[in-house]
Amino acid sequence: MRKALLSAAFIAACFTASAQKLTYIPWTENALMQGTAISDNGKYVGGSDTEGRAFIYNTENGEIKYFVSDNLGSDDSGLADADVRSITDDGIGVGYIDEIAAKFDFSTGKYEKLLDETSIANYITSTGKVFGLTYDNSYAQTPVMIADGKKTVLPKSSEAWLGFENAGMGIRGGNADGSVLVGYGQDNFSTYPMMIWALNDDNTTYSVIPACKKYLDATMDFSGPQDFDTFEGASISRNGKYVALNIHGKNDYDHGIVIGRYNVETDTYEAITCPEASADVFYYADAVANDGTIIGYAEDQSSYARYAIIVKAGETEAKRMSEVFPTLTDIAKMDTNESNTPSSITPDGRYIQGFGYVDMDDSNLCWGTYYIDTQATDGVDNAASEAKSSKVVASYSIDGKKNRPAAANRLHINKLANGKAVKVVK
Repeated sequence: MRKALLSAAFIAACFTASAQKLTYIPWTENALMQGTAISDNGKYVGGSDTEGRAFIYNTENGEIKYFVSDNLGSDDSGLADADVRSITDDGIGVGYIDEIAAKFDFSTGKYEKLLDETSIANYITSTGKVFGLTYDNSYAQTPVMIADGKKTVLPKSSEAWLGFENAGMGIRGGNADGSVLVGYGQDNFSTYPMMIWALNDDNTTYSVIPACKKYLDATMDFSGPQDFDTFEGASISRNGKYVALNIHGKNDYDHGIVIGRYNVETDTYEAITCPEASADVFYYADAVANDGTIIGYAEDQSSYARYAIIVKAGETEAKRMSEVFPTLTDIAKMDTNESNTPSSITPDGRYIQGFGYVDMDDSNLCWGTYYIDTQATDGVDNAASEAKSSKVVASYSIDGKKNRPAAANRLHINKLANGKAVKVVK
């Protein structure tokens, strides 16, 4: 029987001294958090939970702030989802709420919508420039910059120059000052071809560079000279030098998506060996540090199990993170639980942040958001507390089988810490 959500208390773990330390955001009061961003200094972690709330967590004092739409729980709750995508060193996050780009302020606990149209803010610089996209009802996207309360539409390449039909473009991230950006086009095959935007000499306008063009064969019959049918830029380092790639060789039927490392300065890429890659196991990059260290995950396309992977600077082989950090046994446990997603890494490579399924006890799993200090010396920190009487300690479907956190909408029975049971619809 598979383990599932939720437990009330857990055992604090103590591990032998090591060169790394893994710390969890306490999940005893919210076991639904999925952290997806960390500030460059490692002080703040942000993301969302499966209830539709955004959050920012202070790793130094353990304080957490939630950002909740006024529409959450109302008839319009379908639009009330929120997420933090990027955070500055002083706790200013950007993302979206109510399907509109937003800024989240940890110090005040308040959020501000940045636009009046459907949009997502994916990145904020230390100077407050925000980059992302707007989209229409057909989800055709437009790359935008928001600075000093003003929206600027960034340029898009013509289809004639790209060599393929393109519905729009969007920004994923950028370097520290926003002078180099990475994003994508919207091609007919949803491969999200990599685009680079570079700040012009006037320090105001940008030029778009379809970096994918040299590598991506966008012809219908793959008759072009390029080597790939997928060439996607997942993330760019804060120094603007490296882009973590998701790529696929055309006519390669033995492997799915694998990862690569692109050098912006030389317009060249390095192939990364992905030992477990196959037609059923894909590799995905999520983030890259200034030295070229890449983090991401390998995913089984049948079970959707995810395993944390890392490519160290100067290396060209992806390894399981559990092998690189063997003393942090919780990484291997999350792999065993079939859900481990490293999401972000600080520019210096010191802090790695992610989330996964965590053992709460012998019978239950929950979401655990973690951050790793690769230069610390004292193992793993868990946050334990006694359960409130209303805390859900287990969740069952009506056939009596235990559930995972991301169960589909249906009738469930939640067992509470005080022994009572309540029916809920999830």
